[in-house]
Amino acid sequence: MLLSVVFFSIFFVYKFYFKIKDDVKIDQLDIVQNKSSEDIDDKINTDIDDKNNLIKNLRYFSKDNLGNEYVIESQYSELNLDNVDIINMKDVNAKIIMVNSKPIYVTSDLAKYNNENYETIFTENVLIVYLDNKIQCEKFHISIKNNFANVTDNVIYENSNGKLIADTIEIDLITKNSKIFMIDKNKKVMVLNK
Repeated sequence: MLLSVVFFSIFFVYKFYFKIKDDVKIDQLDIVQNKSSEDIDDKINTDIDDKNNLIKNLRYFSKDNLGNEYVIESQYSELNLDNVDIINMKDVNAKIIMVNSKPIYVTSDLAKYNNENYETIFTENVLIVYLDNKIQCEKFHISIKNNFANVTDNVIYENSNGKLIADTIEIDLITKNSKIFMIDKNKKVMVLNK
């Protein structure tokens, strides 16, 4: 009886909240979701743990009408039953490819992914890699829709020229322009040349 309730709950969540197409392949669990209003095609590959709302090996692929691509994968994910658009992820890898730009790679221990607007907040041991630039931090909030990213908490930026330590980096994803600053105006950004 309990197992039947679990299967029904999983089916209900995916059928009504993720708007699954009828062509779901049970052996691969290749679930396709349409966002026609934003012209974005999402693909999800999952293995579902039948004991709770835990999803193993989740992968989202999004491509907007401008050609920007966003891929996010996690070892483990959990549906947020209070807000069905939020997916809590663990052991996360992401790849962001903006038009006419090299890929941005992100890894973190945790992330909250919004399935509706694709905003993602990466937390704990975040590493961002773009070309020869590396940023370590504890929180990275990215909005592909708004072309904006915010890096905060113990920020260490490194490239071949040196190292920079700051509280916050704000990045325009289109222009790649950044603002680097400290929250406390009495403190200064630390720059160490190699």
